[in-house]
Amino acid sequence: MRREGVAVILVVLVVASLGAGYFAGSSGQQTETTTLISTSTLVSASTVTSQQTVTSSTTVESTVTSVLTSTVFGGQPINGTDVEIANTTTVGGIAIAVNAAAGVVYVLGTSSLTVVNASSHSVIANVALLGNNTGGIIHAGLAVDLGTGTVYASAQGDVVEVNGSTNTVTGEIPLNLGTLAFDYATHVLWGTDIQAGSLVGVDVKTGSVVANVSLGFSPEGVALNPWTDMVYADGCTSSFVCGSEVAIVNGTSGTIATTVDLRWGSYPMMTMNPNTNVLYVAGSAQLIALNGTDGQVVFSSNPQTCSPFLDMAIIPSSNQVLMVPQNYNFLLVYNGTTGALVNMYSISGGADGVAYSPKTDELYLTGNGGLLSLHDVLATGNVNVTVIGAGQGCLPP
Repeated sequence: MRREGVAVILVVLVVASLGAGYFAGSSGQQTETTTLISTSTLVSASTVTSQQTVTSSTTVESTVTSVLTSTVFGGQPINGTDVEIANTTTVGGIAIAVNAAAGVVYVLGTSSLTVVNASSHSVIANVALLGNNTGGIIHAGLAVDLGTGTVYASAQGDVVEVNGSTNTVTGEIPLNLGTLAFDYATHVLWGTDIQAGSLVGVDVKTGSVVANVSLGFSPEGVALNPWTDMVYADGCTSSFVCGSEVAIVNGTSGTIATTVDLRWGSYPMMTMNPNTNVLYVAGSAQLIALNGTDGQVVFSSNPQTCSPFLDMAIIPSSNQVLMVPQNYNFLLVYNGTTGALVNMYSISGGADGVAYSPKTDELYLTGNGGLLSLHDVLATGNVNVTVIGAGQGCLPP
């Protein structure tokens, strides 16, 4: 399907009172003032639903100017072993999800789903996935219906339905989808179709496809805001240089509201804070916050590391963004209002997935064949950016 337009973001950063970085490993403080001027030309793209083709070409131009001031207290990163609650052995760790109401953490492997009690940190069950859902670790998907407790898992095969009460496989959705997100308000499961370059919505009550949105790029991840029924997909226009983009889709109509060109060469990661309706997207040297409705830039900041990110999550109550860098043994925590790095957890062996539970107020990390449970440290300032590449010439595009 022909794209009707592209989106351009021009960002100018003026940083005052900022030296080579934070006062790493000391108790000093710095005040960082960032003036962000961004001009965004947002043009919606052609969309395809299962019933009809909808084409629109509404252009929205706006300039967002904001002054972000944050005081950062330098200190040593938090040693993960000092705040470790448990380290539970699991089978796999290619995706992680939490059902906070039920007090359960799910860890997806290539051929099984490990169910962990969030209070006792013990394994409840290892659910074997069906034979045609094995063999892949890329674009794995895991989502939970918080209303029924049903878990949806995909590891490069049909989507498997798991009963959250009995921990047994109850059915399959015969679609080869990648990453997944569930909208419990509409009972629609959203997933990425990497090969077709589309975002697919399935009504889990009927099993029918209710939306098939052509994105114009290969989607990597999917997120949503169940309070607004807006769905988000990110990915790359090219497998060679990537060309990162984000599509904002109206989940009710199945049409694209806007597409934002991130102008990155790296694969993007994202997470959504439904409390503030802000979408966070990270590349290798940029953390961008977008308005969840129209894609307007809220802020753009340097995450202080040149490393790509493996996973992201949100702590809605404190509005903090959790990010796992690929090449460093740390969990990084950012202020969701300013984008400033406020905490660092030192994790032996690193991590590849992260989640948070508001019920236990714990952070969950997958990696090294286990599920690591940590206390959420609310006191900020535990940062030493020199150990994650700051000052090495890596700047946002």
